[in-house]
Amino acid sequence: MGHCRPATAEDGDSSCCEGEARIVCIWQHQAEAVGVASRIAARLLGRSPGRIEAFRPAVGGDDSYSFRLRSGRAEMLLKIKKHPGSPVGLYFHSRLKEAGLPVPGLIAFSPDAGPNGEACAIWEWVEGEPAEWGPGEPCPYDEAELGELLRRIHNLEFHGQFGFLGDDLSARSFTPFPDLGPISDTWPGFFRCDRAARRYLGKGCLNGREADLLASLPDLLRGELTKAEPRLLHMSDIMHNGNMLVRNGRIVSIVDYVESMAGDRRWELAWFDYYFRALPFGRAPFNMARFWTAYGTAHDAQDDLGRFYLLAILLFEKLLWVDPDSERGRWMVEAVKGTLKTYEGR
Repeated sequence: MGHCRPATAEDGDSSCCEGEARIVCIWQHQAEAVGVASRIAARLLGRSPGRIEAFRPAVGGDDSYSFRLRSGRAEMLLKIKKHPGSPVGLYFHSRLKEAGLPVPGLIAFSPDAGPNGEACAIWEWVEGEPAEWGPGEPCPYDEAELGELLRRIHNLEFHGQFGFLGDDLSARSFTPFPDLGPISDTWPGFFRCDRAARRYLGKGCLNGREADLLASLPDLLRGELTKAEPRLLHMSDIMHNGNMLVRNGRIVSIVDYVESMAGDRRWELAWFDYYFRALPFGRAPFNMARFWTAYGTAHDAQDDLGRFYLLAILLFEKLLWVDPDSERGRWMVEAVKGTLKTYEGR
């Protein structure tokens, strides 16, 4: 589904699947992995692919094993999820497809065709470079084009509970983060601040007063949070990390929908502010003014919701994977403490 590099034994992978048809350390045992993938592809397509090769996307795609298929003149992408229960994001994809947004066509899907019952999908192959760049490098696409696309996504309403969407709306049990969702009747209830408060108190990142304040935020900000309407959100860092494919400076496809959800549009907009303004490490250039103008409204990072969403980014995701004693971790902890302090006395 885009630019990739062939997998090599040097890549390694610690994830192993058990079973009669298993993928064992896929990047070290390609012959076996390709055989398993070929059988899965044949089952989903109803015919054997003419050619199949394993590859890793140049960036992103870490939640699936990927294979490039060729059948006649058609090129396709087979993705086998690494873990049972991890969704593809079919609902979000279908809504974007119906709305005429640039997404690849879905050719075949099974919720359990993988070696251990993992979801598998075969997608139309889309030629393009993954959207990824670093400090000193130009943004590979027009920020205004992304602003317009994201506004079209956020204009898609959802009539149901807040939270992660997955593949089947009758079974929305997946969450990629322990203190979020998976679903909630209310937007404040989606953020499990009491759990996060216990987690970071136990880690020593917060003191008792700070943990109590964090746990109280859904009630403290209930007036602002309950104004949220459930809109479709991509939520997998749509702006970078290979979650869009670009060709000749134009966005040709939006990909990877595993974390797609229904929620407040400002929750997704807050991540733009985090990556391109607040984060002091490795910040890539991005024309925020051009993006906001095309999107149609700006995100106020300093109002009550803006500060809450910065806390949520740091506590519900980023600090889960970062050593709090590292340089980056220390900045995150101090940012959390400083932001919590702004709610004192409310």
